[in-house]
Amino acid sequence: MGGGLIGLSCAWELGRRGYEAVVYDKDLTCRGSASWAGAGMLGAWSETFPDEIWRQRARESARLYGEFVRGVGGDIDFVEGGAEREGYVDPRDLMRELGRRVRVVEREVENLEELDGEQVVVATGAWWLRGAGLPEVEPVKGYILAWDGIEPGRLKGIVRDGHTYLLQRRGGRVIVGSTEERIGFDRKMDRGQIGDLQRRAERLWPELTGRTPTEVWFGFRPAARGDVPVLKRWNPRVVLAYGHYRNGILLAPWTAQWVADEVQRQLGK
Repeated sequence: MGGGLIGLSCAWELGRRGYEAVVYDKDLTCRGSASWAGAGMLGAWSETFPDEIWRQRARESARLYGEFVRGVGGDIDFVEGGAEREGYVDPRDLMRELGRRVRVVEREVENLEELDGEQVVVATGAWWLRGAGLPEVEPVKGYILAWDGIEPGRLKGIVRDGHTYLLQRRGGRVIVGSTEERIGFDRKMDRGQIGDLQRRAERLWPELTGRTPTEVWFGFRPAARGDVPVLKRWNPRVVLAYGHYRNGILLAPWTAQWVADEVQRQLGK
């Protein structure tokens, strides 16, 4: 359940191990997912994590990323990083290529009993099943701005100051983030938030001064209690894998392996 990057990655890893995996999502474009809205920084060394266990998992996932992207294949804008230089990936590229390699079905699931699979993986991000008794998550709204028409290669690596960051796609598009608002699933465009982010971006990289963003969008990061991802076996049939907050893109390879290991242990094959 859930066609964001976590759900697609888990299905791909399960398929790679010989299982028949089906992804259910109410929107085949997956534009509602935090992954589609994200910039794609793999900030295993610069991001904050709830504890040392998750910091180490994030770094392991960063180390897995090159193999993960090459295994998926296709045309993915990806820059591999390391301890001295953090990498980044275009999550829309990665989701597109994963979507071509797993079976995705458009379906809105209202309760887990509707599904007849031997194992069910709940990877619904901020859209967890309310009323099902599962650990809750809170949507955290964040804006991203993008500028097109900038020469490719003008921006080297990730430029960052606190929570403001810039990176450039290989085609030239410059991505700037981010903001955080805990105001529920509010879908209104807040010009104040957008203007503040644009001013921060211009101070960080003056070449953006006077340029109007080509595109503005927002997503909803899934924040669980204590900002700790919900990653656990819920019962003999259900595995939970959501609530990755700011680091779902980074943690996708590690989470996919953990979920596949858990399913494999339960099925005993």
